[in-house]
Amino acid sequence: MTSLTAPSGLEPLQSAAHAQWEPRRALALDVARRRTAFVRGMRLFFTAGALTIVGLLVVQLVLGSSGTVAGETEAVSTDVRMTNPRFTGRDENLTPYAVTADAAIRRRDAADGVTELERPRLDYNFLEAGDEISRVLAESGRYDLPNRILDLYSDVNFRTRAGYSFQSDHARIFLRDERVVGEEAVEGTGPMGTIRADSYEISDGGNHIIFSGNVRARLIQDRTAPETAADSEEGNQ
Repeated sequence: MTSLTAPSGLEPLQSAAHAQWEPRRALALDVARRRTAFVRGMRLFFTAGALTIVGLLVVQLVLGSSGTVAGETEAVSTDVRMTNPRFTGRDENLTPYAVTADAAIRRRDAADGVTELERPRLDYNFLEAGDEISRVLAESGRYDLPNRILDLYSDVNFRTRAGYSFQSDHARIFLRDERVVGEEAVEGTGPMGTIRADSYEISDGGNHIIFSGNVRARLIQDRTAPETAADSEEGNQ
């Protein structure tokens, strides 16, 4: 039996080649590991960025629904006064609205989120103020931000989408469900005539109106001749 062995002169060359190949292989493996770690890190980074963007959008929608406020504030004694305030939000149908005013005052002893308003306005497709008063609804008001209730006081003027105009000294607007309740005497005019009552309620986006207490109405039966075809009617609601 014959055995073959490499010549003794080649052993130093094989050891040198093997010694040079091992560091190159380790270096290649290290580069591959670093590249894999880099790719994994970039995937995590983009995933986290996408989740952050989604979270910001959700927060923005929640804030838009619950209402936000903006304006310039200054401290007056223990109260906080804000010039040109702007409160924004959405009703149950996600219809946006904006409550603005010449100024707003947050009293130290007031309930959380309740702000007094000077010459409040309302940008909302449920109600609209007359052009002659530059959308000012009343001389003063109070806005309850958590409950989204706007109270108007003194020289209240507003108009519904159905074309009815109302004048009163009080109106409570529930911005969540497009409803207005007035606890003071009201006078109204519209396509059907004029009406006066001790209190009123407007609901269903202005399509349903209830008058209560000493109701006096003048209904126009023939719009082409309102002077001769007007009826007056008195009742209670």
